[in-house]
Amino acid sequence: MEPRRLVLPGLLLALAGLLGVAGPVAPCDSAAGDFCGLPRAEDLVLVPGTHWLAVSSDTHDAPLQFIDTRSRQRVTLALPFATVDGAASGALAADCPGPPTRWRAGGNDLKRVAGRLRLAVLNRAEPGAPVRDGDERVELFDVAVGRGAPVARWSGCVPIPARWALNDIALAPDGALYGSHQFDRPRSPEEAAATRQKWLTGAATGLAVGWTRAAGWRAVPGTEVSFANGIAVSSDGRTLAVAGTYSAAVLLVDRAGGTVRRVPLPHTPDNVTALAGGRFMSAGHTGVPVTGVDPCRDPKAVPCGFPFAIAEVGRDARVSVVFEHDGSRIPGASVAVPLDGRLYLGSFFGDRVTVVEPPRRAATR
Repeated sequence: MEPRRLVLPGLLLALAGLLGVAGPVAPCDSAAGDFCGLPRAEDLVLVPGTHWLAVSSDTHDAPLQFIDTRSRQRVTLALPFATVDGAASGALAADCPGPPTRWRAGGNDLKRVAGRLRLAVLNRAEPGAPVRDGDERVELFDVAVGRGAPVARWSGCVPIPARWALNDIALAPDGALYGSHQFDRPRSPEEAAATRQKWLTGAATGLAVGWTRAAGWRAVPGTEVSFANGIAVSSDGRTLAVAGTYSAAVLLVDRAGGTVRRVPLPHTPDNVTALAGGRFMSAGHTGVPVTGVDPCRDPKAVPCGFPFAIAEVGRDARVSVVFEHDGSRIPGASVAVPLDGRLYLGSFFGDRVTVVEPPRRAATR
């Protein structure tokens, strides 16, 4: 694909971020190479060994779709789910009541677990509704890959206690699950204002939580950040990455020893993608924390753009900026997945998966 995106020099992008530039962008045009009809596609993950992406978006008829980056074919994972033999009562968590009756896909991840490809997807409660234990849960699927499209069969679920307000989830190769608890749900306007004030100052409001069949859900020590957002486990299972949006940092947690390393980032990170070799990729906006994307929050403003950057974090914690944009022509990115020399960008404030070609040289910060 011919490069067609505007990449601004770092200084101009930084100035745009300080000004909090954000606003509507043109509707998606599939002729330009993007994948349209994916509202609020905030998370996506590559199906290993293929050119398919699993995309979570905010639609009732197609909350999760597999899209083929080559043929552009799409396959929807919708209710009622086909199930793995014997999975009707919940294969992994003993308290899973069975297949879901509603489906609102959020954060997702896909790993090879016990020799099988396992897809995990956060099934969210409806916005504004009171949340009780089990109203939100992680749906688990076995994924089969052949010559055609991936086939996903529901294999169980993990109910989430109401005390945890998860934004994203991650799978480990040993079957453990992780989630990013953003903040304690406010019980009044005053508590909501106090939480927002913590974000403005970068004070901790959330942390990572982990789940195993033996222990259930537990907090991960030392992972307190301001608005826990993206979360991922490295492909080798050694490292847990936790993004703190208003901490402007990612935490790298040694899963065996528990040590935590804080890595400052050149943006306020949203989602995190695990790459080969223990590396991670982070997408995040470069506007003023909290207030920088406020012009995008009105549904009428979507699709909405704002300055953002895509950064790669090495196993040695070195950070390289691989792509940056002023948000003038494409929605501000919340997630990035590299494939075949291109970046596939999803956006919580968008209506598409955007395809870009990053410059050959990365800027190290």
